[in-house]
Amino acid sequence: MEEPVDLIACEHCGKMVNPRSMYCPFCGGRAQTGQVISSPLCPRCGTALECQKKNDIEIDACPGCRGLWLDRGEFNIVTAESTVYREEKLTGEYSRPGQTEKVEYIPCARCGKLMTRKNFGKISGVIIDECASHGVWLDSGELEKIRHFILDGGLEKEQFREIEQNRQELREVAQQVDDLAFSHKLIHFWNWKRWFF
Repeated sequence: MEEPVDLIACEHCGKMVNPRSMYCPFCGGRAQTGQVISSPLCPRCGTALECQKKNDIEIDACPGCRGLWLDRGEFNIVTAESTVYREEKLTGEYSRPGQTEKVEYIPCARCGKLMTRKNFGKISGVIIDECASHGVWLDSGELEKIRHFILDGGLEKEQFREIEQNRQELREVAQQVDDLAFSHKLIHFWNWKRWFF
């Protein structure tokens, strides 16, 4: 069950509305976009996030559930192959995590809108929560799983899989073109006007 949301006053008519609404249900006025929460809270447990510095990158971490908030640029740096391969502390091998039973969408730590869930690298099995405008929420241990996935060649495997999928699609299109060319030749082999007119 969701916790109740604190209502805010509509800037157009003054009536109390849900802060996640894009439009006021009373006057139809558009809510301000781009509102960023200055002191972000953990989307899982509601604890205030603490700013930590790791390898010259600022990461907002939850002291309660140990989740991490990474802005878009920070996430791209932390998950870049060059960064992961430079890291010497990672040990062990990647093992694909099992599926969790409960699917839960959580709000963005910056804007409060619900984030989308995405399988990192399409085949890693690590489901991350992503806000298209602000960044990524990683539950405890997910960053290490992502980095192990990258170290074990997961991104290359995904690239090879996409290349093979594209090749298969090209083969199918080529077959359709061949079929169409054959049909075209068959239709125009005889002059049908001579037969019918």
